[in-house]
Amino acid sequence: MGIIKDKVTKVRERFLSDELFHETEVKANKLGELILLVTGVLLAVVFVLTWLGLFLLSIESVFAPCINGIIEVIVIVIVAKAVKHDAWWLKYLMLTGIVLIYAGLDIMLTHKTAILMVIPVVFSSRYFSRRLTIYTAIISTVVFFVSAYVGATRGLIDLNIVTMDAGTTMTATGGFLGEAIQNAGVSDSMLQNNTLLFNYIPKWMMFLIASLISYNITITGRQMVIDQHERDKKAERINAELSLATRIQMDSLPNTFPPFPDKKEIDLYASMEPAKEVGGDFYDFYMIDDDHLAVVIADVSGKGVPAALFMMVSKIMMSNIAMNDPDPAAVLEKLNGQICRSNHEDMFVTVWLGILEISTGRLTAANAGHEYPIIKNGDGDFELIKDRHGFVVGGMEGVRYSNYEIMLEKDSKLFIYTDGLAEATNKDGELFGTDRLLKTLRACKTETPEQTLKNVHNAVDAFVREEPQFDDLTMLCLHYKGKALPGA
Repeated sequence: MGIIKDKVTKVRERFLSDELFHETEVKANKLGELILLVTGVLLAVVFVLTWLGLFLLSIESVFAPCINGIIEVIVIVIVAKAVKHDAWWLKYLMLTGIVLIYAGLDIMLTHKTAILMVIPVVFSSRYFSRRLTIYTAIISTVVFFVSAYVGATRGLIDLNIVTMDAGTTMTATGGFLGEAIQNAGVSDSMLQNNTLLFNYIPKWMMFLIASLISYNITITGRQMVIDQHERDKKAERINAELSLATRIQMDSLPNTFPPFPDKKEIDLYASMEPAKEVGGDFYDFYMIDDDHLAVVIADVSGKGVPAALFMMVSKIMMSNIAMNDPDPAAVLEKLNGQICRSNHEDMFVTVWLGILEISTGRLTAANAGHEYPIIKNGDGDFELIKDRHGFVVGGMEGVRYSNYEIMLEKDSKLFIYTDGLAEATNKDGELFGTDRLLKTLRACKTETPEQTLKNVHNAVDAFVREEPQFDDLTMLCLHYKGKALPGA
């Protein structure tokens, strides 16, 4: 079982390397191109400084490594651009090229540029490939020890590694230091051995430490990319589920308007805009019988998915109870009892429930801790009805609720809402409030319920401007046109 699991892991990692790290590899190849271009400039500078006599090297010994290195840079950059930095082998070409070019520099300057051997292995960690980092560390070690061996006799000589007897005289007929050292009896083997012993072995030890660090960065970075990919997939899945939950929740609310085209006595419109993907507010309306219309608006404690689930349960329970008992107070009492019996999370919901007798205009309502309703009766203005508040539903067992009645005249309007409307806040921390709400409603007394809600929403948007929405925004407007005339 363990062997099969290991094989599955390897296949999975290979797949991730092909798909997940593709973009990372392309970006790393672009960085490699930049490193090569900078290296080409460095080679040109070395050549110019030698030609000006600022480096104690012969122009002949510098010419070939510099020109060859510049040609390598040009060729690799052209190849990288030709494949648009997108080829699996390009990283090997780039890193091998960088190592060889730096080795050429090291041959010319010997121990002076040995530190360059760290650059390729550090750069290789940018690909997050363990195999590539190991490959770069091995090839760098081999190439730089070879360059040290060759450069000890052909490159810039460091007198600190030369051992001579006291009183030794160095003379050079051509004025070149290397010739003077050789005339003094310093052998090539002494230069090579001392170069390796005093310069490259200590620097290789530092390179080994840098390689271990780069390998660790490769492993850590690779895992971070994989973990981030898993988090992104999880977030994408959650977003998709939340999007579906949003559609399900919105579909659970009545959204066909006008809802009762055969009922000429009434017109109704409602909307719900959640602060998050899903919300805890809900509205509902349904005909209990041919003459009684139930209108509900509610606000569940909390936000997000828990509130949405609690909202769905409360909505279904309430409609089931109301269809069998058209008494608002009784409905709330039964709903409270059912919720309290299984409310282990101690959530609650504020509810305003009204039942309109269409034939007479009598509105019987009960309030369980919800916002005050706003009513325009006949030709009057919208006014806040400060009804008696009962306790919230789900907060405590055995709560009693009471009904109150309002006689709606012809052309009366009922506007009910959740606290997200009155508590909408602007950048100065000021609330929209019921006074602004009343002013907005009074300015559109003759509008349809749909246009009324649009005007209120526009007023809230103009007030809060760019400030984020912190609470669900739910509204319902009912226009009671009066008893329909015979034949209407």
